[in-house]
Amino acid sequence: FNRVDNGRIRWFDLDLPDMIAARRKVFDDQPRVKMIAADALEDAWVGEVKNAVTEKDSQFLFLAEGLFMYLSLDEIRTLLSILKRNFPKSTLIAEQNPKMLVKHQKHHDTVRNTKAVFKSGTDSGEEIAVLVEGVRLVEEHSFHEEMKKHSIIGKVFAVLLPKMNDRWAVFEW
Repeated sequence: FNRVDNGRIRWFDLDLPDMIAARRKVFDDQPRVKMIAADALEDAWVGEVKNAVTEKDSQFLFLAEGLFMYLSLDEIRTLLSILKRNFPKSTLIAEQNPKMLVKHQKHHDTVRNTKAVFKSGTDSGEEIAVLVEGVRLVEEHSFHEEMKKHSIIGKVFAVLLPKMNDRWAVFEW
């Protein structure tokens, strides 16, 4: 919020109740920042957002970082359906991981050191866009694009393993 605040935006941190409880130990809600403890795959949180905005708040930007890999494609479809149904004319920026990472997840630190499981991966954001009618992929970029600017290893990975890194994709409806 602090990095993108233009003095007008409203920010909602939506996460599972145990994660919001942990955040509340460090952060408080602010006038334009609200934490919501809920499952993103259930509609219950939608009312909290709608009650906190005004009619002139017609544009919504959703950020899904570190989420899609823990959801199946059916669960991603459910989330996209909730967003599209309740927040027309919106944008979603979502991190995606490659299918190869799902196959080799036992080597990834967030899975190896926890009980987490990667449920899905994609080779293209189009695989997400086709899940819900009216959702379209606007653009997609590999994190390699930035990494290659800073190191030789980044350049090597960008050339030899272009699909072996997470990507961010922009969707609109």
